[in-house]
Amino acid sequence: MASFLDTIDFRYGGTIVEGVAKKVANRRAGKVRNPLEPLASFNWMVLSLIVLGFGVSVVATLFGSGSILGWGHGVFICVDSGESGGDTSATSWLHPHAGVNIGSADFRLCTDKPSTSQRWWYTLENLPGTVTVIAAVLITFLALRLAERQGLYTPGFATRLRVLGWFLIVDSVLTPTAKVFAAHRLWASMADGPMSFSWNVTWPYLGAGLALLSLARIMRVGSDMREDLEGVV
Repeated sequence: MASFLDTIDFRYGGTIVEGVAKKVANRRAGKVRNPLEPLASFNWMVLSLIVLGFGVSVVATLFGSGSILGWGHGVFICVDSGESGGDTSATSWLHPHAGVNIGSADFRLCTDKPSTSQRWWYTLENLPGTVTVIAAVLITFLALRLAERQGLYTPGFATRLRVLGWFLIVDSVLTPTAKVFAAHRLWASMADGPMSFSWNVTWPYLGAGLALLSLARIMRVGSDMREDLEGVV
């Protein structure tokens, strides 16, 4: 048995223990995962779906019955009040228990023949949310591509994180402001009578923006430390 093992060692070089150690090291190296995953794959998938969906919408709007943000063929524009419509009576398919009332979620006005001004107000109401999603996905895509080329702890990656953070913070205030203003004007063009719309900061965007600013500072500190170490070496 010993001579057989010695023959293997002589033929392939090194010892069996060294060979096993190399295999273990290779397996461990193969298990090192990309630190940008699964965010990078998810971001690429979302960006691809956005581009594909936008292309299909444009083609459908130009040659079919589709519409984009209130413009196109067969447009059906609605505006919600965001306020409760009060109690309603029981329906044929829903019977509440004793002491339970049915309340409508909100008032909604709709038109299938919108005027040009109504189309503009509808676009202004829905455009900020669309721009937010597209811009956030695109900035994230650019930041991840830069991180793949240069690494995580680099000034460029920290800068793009900071840009995304400030964008979400500003958007958490501007988007609800634009939506409330446009919804108020659209409501006024469809019906007479005052209607109040609630304005609220988009707290998830605000929290995410603050978190990204802190993360950008961490990346900046890590980048400075790496540059100092490279200078020492």
